[in-house]
Amino acid sequence: MSELKNVERSRESRRSRRMNLRLQEILKVAARMFAEQGYEPTTLDMIAEELGLTKPGLYYYIKSKEDVLAHIFQAIFQSILAQIKAEISPDMTPQERLQYLIEAYVTYACVYPEGRALFLYQSNLISVCNAEMLALREDYQQQLAETIEAGIAHGSFHVANARIASLALFGSLYCIPLWYQPDGSLSPAEVARYYASILIGGLITPLALPSQQ
Repeated sequence: MSELKNVERSRESRRSRRMNLRLQEILKVAARMFAEQGYEPTTLDMIAEELGLTKPGLYYYIKSKEDVLAHIFQAIFQSILAQIKAEISPDMTPQERLQYLIEAYVTYACVYPEGRALFLYQSNLISVCNAEMLALREDYQQQLAETIEAGIAHGSFHVANARIASLALFGSLYCIPLWYQPDGSLSPAEVARYYASILIGGLITPLALPSQQ
């Protein structure tokens, strides 16, 4: 009986891996079509045809175009948070932690075509957005704010408002997938380091603007 259960578990595991690989293929093809042809003109029929699937076969994995975006959103932010958890340690300085936060975001947000499709058409997620999805993004944003707060307390960051600084930083990162070209001269890692240098530098030595009269 034990051996039979092990065989059944092994079969279920293989089936689950096959389904996940198929889903990832569907998401990549759909994202590429969104990025190249536009979200509105692309239909589920077109996606199914591109994949060589029937529409019912496609529906087994995704129910709508919004469902595609939701899967991509979750995959990107789960990957960002997983990398942060794996690489950030308590003994890092706030500056080091912030660099890792920036690099993790850019690395996954610039994955083409998924990142481009998500950030171009994220407004279409409203109908399927749920608390679990929002919590992923809020987790990342909260880590930005807490790291900046720690940097202020540590004396390495010289800004007055950590929340505004974190929102400004996240807003800067948010736009990267909209202009990033995967066949361009810079890799995501190089873009991440460039942004980290500029954004962290602004927290360390912010420009003193003259007061408005």
